Amino acid sequence: MQKLIARKPIRLKNYDYSENGYYFITVCSKKRENIFAEIKNVVGAGLVSARVNIGLTKIGSIIDTQWNNIFHQYNNVKLDQYIIMPNHIHGIIIINKNNVNERADTRPAPTTSDVICSFKSKCTMAYLNYLKQNNTYIPLTIWQRSFYDHIIRDDRTLNKMREYIENNPENWENDVDNLINL
Repeated sequence: MQKLIARKPIRLKNYDYSENGYYFITVCSKKRENIFAEIKNVVGAGLVSARVNIGLTKIGSIIDTQWNNIFHQYNNVKLDQYIIMPNHIHGIIIINKNNVNERADTRPAPTTSDVICSFKSKCTMAYLNYLKQNNTYIPLTIWQRSFYDHIIRDDRTLNKMREYIENNPENWENDVDNLINL
């Protein structure tokens, strides 16, 4: 029997990912396939630099809806800036265990893994429902296993991450996740 390769842990050891804070998240499509969106350059006039237009696919629209629904599922999770790219999504989530809504909630604060696991699952279920409703079968695994996160510890890093998200579409041609560059 072949020995399985041990995966390198990507979370900080002994860190509680349900702690109050800002978390930068990146979730990629399976095999980094461009299935979420299409980026088109829109050339500006005169000295204005080129801008881009992001057109979401059906899966991208589902991802957009489910990302925005995270706030409704968890009363102590807020959403900050995010962007859906052709084969990944970047976003900042804010966990605040002290945030109390009118509804009684005895559940423990979710971890970033809880939030993203649920998000990915809801996207997959919504996509499968869409295929069923449209009597279509397209064999497709949407998500890459796991996700990347970064704990944002200060305002400078938060602003840097927001700027990165905002500028990500303009940098798509040079993005390491753009399979055209391989």
